[in-house]
Amino acid sequence: MARSTTAADGNGRADGRVRLIDLARLAGVTPSVVSAVLGGRAGDGPGTGSGTVRVGAATAARIHALAARRGYRPDAAAQALKGCPSTVIGVLIGAESTLANYERLAAVERLADERGHRLMIGQLHDDPARTADYLRDFRARGIAALLCFHNPAPRCDAVLRNLFREFLPADAPLGHAHGLVFQTHSPIRGAHVVDVDRAEGVRQAVAHLLAQGRRRLALVLNAPPAADPLMADRWQGFIAGLAEAGRKPNPRRVWHGDGTFPPVPEQAAAAVRAVVDAGGADAIIASNDIWAMALLRILRRRGRAVPDNVAVIGMDNLYAAALFDPALTTIGQNNAAFARAVLDLLVPPAGGAPIPPGQHITVPPELVLRETG
Repeated sequence: MARSTTAADGNGRADGRVRLIDLARLAGVTPSVVSAVLGGRAGDGPGTGSGTVRVGAATAARIHALAARRGYRPDAAAQALKGCPSTVIGVLIGAESTLANYERLAAVERLADERGHRLMIGQLHDDPARTADYLRDFRARGIAALLCFHNPAPRCDAVLRNLFREFLPADAPLGHAHGLVFQTHSPIRGAHVVDVDRAEGVRQAVAHLLAQGRRRLALVLNAPPAADPLMADRWQGFIAGLAEAGRKPNPRRVWHGDGTFPPVPEQAAAAVRAVVDAGGADAIIASNDIWAMALLRILRRRGRAVPDNVAVIGMDNLYAAALFDPALTTIGQNNAAFARAVLDLLVPPAGGAPIPPGQHITVPPELVLRETG
């Protein structure tokens, strides 16, 4: 009969958790050696730097094997108190953020897990004081890496800006999670930005539709380009794609909503009346996949065959896009590449070169061809 592991038998605490000191006893080394090995601060080569404990490869392998076999997990609170770097990455995202952001977050979580890191998620509010509470909580837990999902950037006061600056890299060891990454735009000097080239995605969509023989292209946006930088990106891509073919946008085939999202049926119907009924469009590039699906429903109700009469292309490549009938052609925002860029900035590989502050990485989009265009 198996007996429980307790502190009394020298193999762990009374609650069953194995302690660092227990691993040290089993491995025949000091606790400081175990701490260095599991904390990534051990090495045995001639290039071992200052602050790194010299430990033989065989000993390090034995410690890792014991930790895995015994299910050892460091106490996060104790690690934070000791100033040890955390393997947890903080994430701020709004509860009402778009599905595209949450699918992008899922890609980051999958890759972080593969690399041995976890995410702790906080709600990003439009109230700087409430957002500041999450940042303080992250720091109290020893979290030194932060990813902020917000389009285009969160509203900041002086207090919130100072709290964001606490995540800026400052002599953190390579291989540990540290740094500050914003999506699309940073309000903090020195922070990194990872963005997707939305304009290029729309340009590719325009080129694809023209190559198919479509000549009356329309653009449907969620908000006026002058009021929304993300819509401005789409507008610039539309202009560029048409210009490459010696064309200009027809104002009768450009429509924008008032920023309400997700769109209500009346908005989608108004867009179809404007660009298809009045404008004669034979193809529509929609603001995003949700808008594209709303337009498809209206077109179907009006007896407009897709793609025979009107082609439709969305943006985001949501999971639902492939399940819609007909399956939606869309501009994918390359979530896997976005996740790699974020993790490479927040967890630079040990042995690599330090990353200069204020990096801006633009991820290329992917045109995903399905049935609607």
